[in-house]
Amino acid sequence: MLLSQKYAPKTLEHVLGNLTAKKQLKRWMLTWMRGTRQRPLLITGPPGIGKTAMVYALRDELGLDLLEMGPSDFRDRERVERILGGTMSASSLTGKTKLIFIDDIDAMGREDRGGVGAITKLLKDSPFPVLLTAEDSWNRKIISLRSYCTVVQLKRPIAPSVAKLLKQIAQKEQIEASDETINSIAENAHGDIRAAINDLQCNAVGQRDRDKDIFTLMKNLFRAQTYAEAREVSFGSFEHDMLKLWINENIPIVFPPRDLAPAYDRMSRADIFDGRIMRRQAWGFLRYSNDLMTAGVSLSRSDMRPTFVRFQFPSYLKKMKATSSSRATMRSLLTKIGRKVHTSPRRAESYLPVFAGLYSEDPEYFQSNYGIDEKEADLLKKFAPKGRRKKSAKPAKKSAKKEISKKEQVKHQEKQEKPPEPKEEKEEENKNKELPKPTKVEHVGPKLHEFF
Repeated sequence: MLLSQKYAPKTLEHVLGNLTAKKQLKRWMLTWMRGTRQRPLLITGPPGIGKTAMVYALRDELGLDLLEMGPSDFRDRERVERILGGTMSASSLTGKTKLIFIDDIDAMGREDRGGVGAITKLLKDSPFPVLLTAEDSWNRKIISLRSYCTVVQLKRPIAPSVAKLLKQIAQKEQIEASDETINSIAENAHGDIRAAINDLQCNAVGQRDRDKDIFTLMKNLFRAQTYAEAREVSFGSFEHDMLKLWINENIPIVFPPRDLAPAYDRMSRADIFDGRIMRRQAWGFLRYSNDLMTAGVSLSRSDMRPTFVRFQFPSYLKKMKATSSSRATMRSLLTKIGRKVHTSPRRAESYLPVFAGLYSEDPEYFQSNYGIDEKEADLLKKFAPKGRRKKSAKPAKKSAKKEISKKEQVKHQEKQEKPPEPKEEKEEENKNKELPKPTKVEHVGPKLHEFF
């Protein structure tokens, strides 16, 4: 049996470090048990520091009925709904308070997209407390779930605390290990309690590469003093494009105004190489892009002294998240139009003004033949050409013509109703009118016979 399982904490008090987080977790669960609904809790932190152990300790301490889901359980919507089953409506058979626990939520891949929707619905509608764990709460895959949760960030325990725990386990298990060996194991574990206990059981100092979170990477980048230190930031498992967004967002926060121009010049050159990579598929340019956006940016500052700042999440990703629903509606609309005109959704975008005009002429026909819903129809109306004559304006013209014709009929009737004047009176009036006598036109100039 592994010692990490044998000596797993049974209560929150026995969990190493993170005193504030433990109090918050216990207070959150007790509030649920009193009948007051709380937001789901997302516990984040590096692997091995006790996220899952803290949940198990809470279960044992308060006597909870734990329904656990792992990364293999939320591959798609059907599997999530099948596992949850009647959990949303049924209470625990043992009479204990039910706790839904979703472990390693950020381990989802691209094929797990359907499960995100089911988990989002669970977070919004669940009548029971929901706990989630993840290594990085800023992971792009779970950024939509983060907004529904209260985030609890766990910190790595310090090496002396880990060494003290290892000594206690070594005494109980009668493991012969010197203080120097135990201290080396604790130092090399970098806060990973599970790895430290496993190394103690093997009586060997393990050598491990630790993935660093994005805030640690930003701190290392903007405090780097040499080219090699800054360049190490790009060697982690963090995505290239995401790292570039974080660097671009935090340059004006860290750098003074006089250093912004050279820093952004390096970023623009890195972006040029990224464009060449995509156009030519020349991935050899990636090393130039990495060096420019890390070492190039870091060493472009004039004052190399480290400063404390609060790094910001990229505003571009916030805007993209805010417009995700409208962009999804646009994609759906373009797909439907492209299917009818036999073209790609990207090219169908140029046809939107034409289809907006057709929609304004006959909305019912357009909706029935193209399958457009209300959101897509509202979006399509925005592309209607300005100054277009609407169909509703035509009846008004017809009514105006009718009014004019009525007036003419009235005038005609009035003329007919007038009594005819006698013919004799008319003749006398005509006689009395004297016509003007024609005036003689005198010819000026030579006469015709004078020419011969």
